[in-house]
Amino acid sequence: MLAGAAATINSAILVRARAWPHVPAVVERCEVSLRYGKSSVTWEARALFRYGVGETQQYDTTWQPAGSPVYSRSAASNISHEQFVAFTKTYCNAAANDGLRVSSMFPGIARRNDAVVGGAWVREIGFGLFAVVGGLMLCAVGISLLPWIEARKRDAAKRRTRRVSNRVSGS
Repeated sequence: MLAGAAATINSAILVRARAWPHVPAVVERCEVSLRYGKSSVTWEARALFRYGVGETQQYDTTWQPAGSPVYSRSAASNISHEQFVAFTKTYCNAAANDGLRVSSMFPGIARRNDAVVGGAWVREIGFGLFAVVGGLMLCAVGISLLPWIEARKRDAAKRRTRRVSNRVSGS
C-alpha cells in the first residue's frame, strides 16, 4: 500500500510538472544497463543531472528509454560491447539535450522533461491506484477475519477448561 501511495504522489508531481519551467541540465554521470525480466530484457538508463545556479542542485533518476529495443533473454547475450557503447551514447545524449522540469516553488524537485511530456504519469497512477486498492482490500480482509480468529481462540480455551474439569471430577 505504501508503494502505491508513493506512485500516486509521483504521478501527481508529474502532472504538476507540466507547468514547471524547462531548465537546461548537465548530465554528470550516465550509465546504461540491461534489465532482466521473466522472459525479456530491456534497456535501463541511470543519470545524475546537475542544474540550477552554479549547478548546485542534483537529480538522480533511473528510467527505461523511450523506443529502446526489447530482447528475449537468449538474444540479450549477443549484444556486443560496441552496441552497448552506442546505446549509452544515444540515450545519455538524449537525456542531456532534453533537460529537466524544475519546480519554481521547490527547486529541489525536478523531473525529466521526457517523463513529463511523454505521459509517464498514466502508468504511475495506474500502478499506484492498483496497489492502494489491493492494500485496502487486504486490510479489510484481515480486519474481517479478526472476530473469527478470536472466536476460535475462545472456543479452544473453553474446550481446554472442560477437559480439565472433566479430569478433576472423574478422579
